[in-house]
Amino acid sequence: MGVLVGRRFLFQTGRVVKPKRKESEQPTTRLLREQVNRLFANLPGAQAGQEEPIHQIRVASRRLRVALPVAARKPAARRVRRSCKRLRELTRLAGQGRDFDVGAALFDREAPRAKVAPTVVRLLHDRLATTRARAHRKLAKALADFDATRLREDLDILSAREGADSGEAALRLGAMRRKHARMALEELHALGKHFAPMALHAIRRRCRWLRYAAELDRALFGAGASAVRRFKDLQDILGRLHDAFVLAEWIALAATYWEAQGKNARAAAARVVSAHFRDHAQALHRRFLRIKTADWLGRTLRRNAALLKQAATA
Repeated sequence: MGVLVGRRFLFQTGRVVKPKRKESEQPTTRLLREQVNRLFANLPGAQAGQEEPIHQIRVASRRLRVALPVAARKPAARRVRRSCKRLRELTRLAGQGRDFDVGAALFDREAPRAKVAPTVVRLLHDRLATTRARAHRKLAKALADFDATRLREDLDILSAREGADSGEAALRLGAMRRKHARMALEELHALGKHFAPMALHAIRRRCRWLRYAAELDRALFGAGASAVRRFKDLQDILGRLHDAFVLAEWIALAATYWEAQGKNARAAAARVVSAHFRDHAQALHRRFLRIKTADWLGRTLRRNAALLKQAATA
């Protein structure tokens, strides 16, 4: 039972339920609603420790962090800032153990090619499986403890409101894309041809953000399809480089552990496997250098400047 108070229905529990808003037909609003629905459709499975839903909430939370400042009617509003903060926390939680998931598949594919005894490969495989299972338990607990109630409320309200109009969204998207493309270009020029996996991983994060921005461009304005493919390819090759490097470092730590136990032959074999994955990462780096990413980013910035000028005068 309950009573109608103004335009709200107050239940005996004291819980206030707002009547459902009429859904806006703004493209920005539809886009936000789709991403919010995708996030919360996968959250129960992720909190149960299922691998694919965990991946999906990681992707959906990142996309929402890019979309909200572009599509929300008031991007600087407290609700938007609070949502982005909680989404960043959710992304971080869902990212725990990701390296071990990808590393396990990479190890199974590449480790047998290293010139070491199969018994050492099997020992490393079992050690990696144990570490991965431990990371999954920790991740599942962290996600189960994550209180999404306020985040769901905020995102439901934001996705029910009228979003930014197309002209404003285009200006915001162009300005944000210019910022990240410039930073990626500066980082590339500073790095040159050096093999620096952590710096390359930072560039990968920029490429991922620019890919999501290009997806926004495609969804809202029907443009950016070629940019989506290009940034996805860059993200992929730099991601594989990072995965190989992280795995090489993890195997090197296992070798150090075995050396401390006096198992020197096993440790030496593990270092051969570690070197194999480091070589794999360096081969991917050479492939990345052949793409001439800096030249393409420069052209992207020039095209973006022209589009910003066009949007500003529209």
